[in-house]
Amino acid sequence: MENIYLFIACAFFAMQFIFQKLFEKRTKGGLSVCLWNALVCTLVTMAVLAVRSGLPTESNGYVILIAALYSASGLTCTIASITAMSRGNVASLGTFCLAGGMILPFVYGIVALNEEAGLFKWLGIIVLLLSLIPSVMSKSGQSKMDARFALYASVVFVTNGFVSIFSAMHQKSPQAIDGDGFLFIAALIRLTACIMIILAIAGFRKAKGNRGVLKSAFWEIGKEKMTGILFLILLVFAGSYAVCNTLGNIFSLRCLLTMDASLQFPILSAVVIVLTALFGRIFFGEKITRNTWISLAMSVLGIGLFMLN
Repeated sequence: MENIYLFIACAFFAMQFIFQKLFEKRTKGGLSVCLWNALVCTLVTMAVLAVRSGLPTESNGYVILIAALYSASGLTCTIASITAMSRGNVASLGTFCLAGGMILPFVYGIVALNEEAGLFKWLGIIVLLLSLIPSVMSKSGQSKMDARFALYASVVFVTNGFVSIFSAMHQKSPQAIDGDGFLFIAALIRLTACIMIILAIAGFRKAKGNRGVLKSAFWEIGKEKMTGILFLILLVFAGSYAVCNTLGNIFSLRCLLTMDASLQFPILSAVVIVLTALFGRIFFGEKITRNTWISLAMSVLGIGLFMLN
């Protein structure tokens, strides 16, 4: 049964990239649009957590600090991810995102927690890092568009890694609270940050003489003329991303009850990377080029080596 839960988690984690890409394709881009997406996703996440576990009943200064850092990393990752999707394919971005989520926590464990790592784990990390190179290369070499995609994807790599690190810092601390409570506090901080930044941008634009700045920030975010139907579609895309991410985490945690984490996470990462490429092909007609295949193969090989010891 744990294998079924693991595959369901993989499918949800892969689908979240699809909904994010669907959102990007229908919006005009820019910081305000990315913040709008993060705002909707955060509200959906808070609603799911509240229904599942209720409101958090405890907190402390350490939890609030780590939750703020966790939120800042997640928000930056969202902004970079949506921006990167306008310049690259889903498969490549998924590779950067998942590689960061594996490599940086591994380094953190070695440096900060004195965890031991054998030769195969280091070889796996090196292969994973090398797998990122062909994912941003074109047949004719490195183009300007590829370089810009690589920049934003690298931000995704780093910030998604720090999301995992801050999560681990909270879980391992004696001051830690319930996991859902921590996520709710982090979501509340992210929600506040989104609203404050959106209002700050609107105030700056108003000072420059622009009119209807709030309408532009909260309503006129589509590539084409905004309608109620388009607004609802964008809400569904943003909300579906949050639902997929939440359900993926729920099934992943359920799988942990019977499967060792050192086995589960590498398998999950490998399957999600492959599914993301396949979903990109199915939903957006993205070509799985030779470089994409090389990147995918190296990612799976790196993850396989990581599992050996």
